[in-house]
Amino acid sequence: MGSRYISNTFQTLLSPTHRPEEYLISALEDILTNYPPQQSYSSHNLAGLWSGPTGIAYLFLQVARRKPHLKVAGHHALTWAKRYIAADRGHVKFTGSGCGIHEERLVYYAVRAAITTEEEDVRKFVADVERSLEVTGQQGYPFEVLYGWAGCLYLVRLVKHWVPGAGELVKDPVDEIVSLIMRAGPEWKWHGKRYLGAVHGDIGIVTQLVLTKPEVARDLEPVLARLLDIQQDDGNWPSSWGKTRSQGGLVQVCHGAAGYVHSLLAIREHFPGLQGRIDEALRKGRECIWREGLLKKEPSLCHGIFGNALALEPGQRRNHFLAIATPVTMAELKKKDHTLFEPANYGKPYATLTGYSPSAAWAWTVWGEDAPGLLGYNDV
Repeated sequence: MGSRYISNTFQTLLSPTHRPEEYLISALEDILTNYPPQQSYSSHNLAGLWSGPTGIAYLFLQVARRKPHLKVAGHHALTWAKRYIAADRGHVKFTGSGCGIHEERLVYYAVRAAITTEEEDVRKFVADVERSLEVTGQQGYPFEVLYGWAGCLYLVRLVKHWVPGAGELVKDPVDEIVSLIMRAGPEWKWHGKRYLGAVHGDIGIVTQLVLTKPEVARDLEPVLARLLDIQQDDGNWPSSWGKTRSQGGLVQVCHGAAGYVHSLLAIREHFPGLQGRIDEALRKGRECIWREGLLKKEPSLCHGIFGNALALEPGQRRNHFLAIATPVTMAELKKKDHTLFEPANYGKPYATLTGYSPSAAWAWTVWGEDAPGLLGYNDV
């Protein structure tokens, strides 16, 4: 056993024992049983896509898009998406505390627009984005995904993806946000430190910029080239500038190789001059994930086996990771080592990106796709 991961020295590669749809339905039923839609929510329960009913509504919406005929607890997934988004959030105010995928008010209007496809909801979302732009000078919003402007770009893209005709409504804010991020870079910082990973760092910012406005890829090519340069010999990336492997290497989505693999797969087509280097970085990154990606933490998308599994190529190696993240195999391994699979969900077991069941639902929805991406990051 490694310090953070289970040594991947199984005698044979494991395979899931049930059909993927059975695991998906089980995960969704668990959410509905233990985190059902309510009539109203307190602000304590609301954290955008990261955690809370708005993130769960979006998860069900994505399941409905890919599996429109699937029924869970007697209803189609879209019905459940509507029920989670319908709960009262009237007390949620514009806080000015952030503008990323953690900001409930922005995320609520984005997801509501995606579900209703109504122009009125798009306009409410745009109004909140514009308000964020007005106060950013005083508040000093960061540029990363969770709390900052890169996350806001993801939300804009979400709205454009789901709502026909929304492109014109969001065009001006997109241009302003992209300009804001580009002017501040490439030395973006979060809490005074230059992070490198998908959630708080450079690769996450570059990914959201390029996926939202592909024409900026030309200006960002030197930035991406530098990020490729600092990939370590073992295939991983340090979590921040100046941090070496001896200080502890994280192999997960938020920090490390898995986040880079998901990102590079999503933006590769926009960097024709770097594609050879990107392909080699992907190969090395995936080998690193294969060696050190069976994390001891409870499986999740952000910092667990599910996010790492989806970064691997489809087939036996991805299936092996997914099989280990099934309840039966987890229970068997935990008998041998009771320290395995402890929750790392910050006290919120049904958090969309760090809770087991929501992460499992996404993984089993997209498990067979070539480059499935991550909910709330590069799924649109």
